[in-house]
Amino acid sequence: MLDVTSASVRAYFDREVGRGRRLLPDTSTVSGLGAYRKYHEAVELMASPAVSTVLDVGCNRGSIEFLFHDLQPAKANRTQVRGIDASSEAIRHARELKLPMCDFQVNDGPTLPYPSATFDLVVMVEVIEHVLDKERLLREVSRVLTPSGKLYLTTPNPECWPLQMERAVWAGLRTLFRRPDPAKDVFITQRALDALLASAGFRAADAPARFAWPHFFLDFFGWGVLPPLPPKVLYWYQRKCLALLDPARLPDWVNRRFQWSLVTVLGKSSAA
Repeated sequence: MLDVTSASVRAYFDREVGRGRRLLPDTSTVSGLGAYRKYHEAVELMASPAVSTVLDVGCNRGSIEFLFHDLQPAKANRTQVRGIDASSEAIRHARELKLPMCDFQVNDGPTLPYPSATFDLVVMVEVIEHVLDKERLLREVSRVLTPSGKLYLTTPNPECWPLQMERAVWAGLRTLFRRPDPAKDVFITQRALDALLASAGFRAADAPARFAWPHFFLDFFGWGVLPPLPPKVLYWYQRKCLALLDPARLPDWVNRRFQWSLVTVLGKSSAA
């Protein structure tokens, strides 16, 4: 069994920063489009008139904050944003952006260094799967949210068949070439996540947790394997899938097996 530790997660993301990847995802690629949509959803919530303080848990290099200032400059200059991340390298890069109203700190959790009822919104985009003590962190998030505050959380859906196949392919290649596993992921299913969120004092704010990002393909380095498509054609194939399937009410078993992400917006329950 893979031994994921806080140190292994931190080391992975320190290395990722050193690879010099783009601050914002490339929306002309399949993977970049998916990541950008999550960042954009977070920015839309940050732009709400009811939000004046935001905590970005797992902020990495400040991508969401940068996008917030790019798309909503007036609101961004009136909104206090705190970003925390386990990677000191990521935080160093985030600070170099010199974004007004943004403060970035290294934090290796799961406790949060803020007073109770501090933030109107907490953002956790693709973070909870890298956290070992998920329940404790979610309780801390509930603590630092104001009574009317919201949590925006996204995480990969481990029940998605394409994700399972992709993980199996990468595991096989690492074994073949004797490469170490990055030891960074402890995925959580929708049912388990819902139980932890309820235990931490959250309730669905607008709608129940949803499966998102239909993934009726398997890709490798941007190339389609199933179906076999070059990167640009795979991108347009995915855009077509999104146009057809995003607004559709698909059966639960289809969502569970072919949607890549879990996405939820939550408020605090009255008992929290």
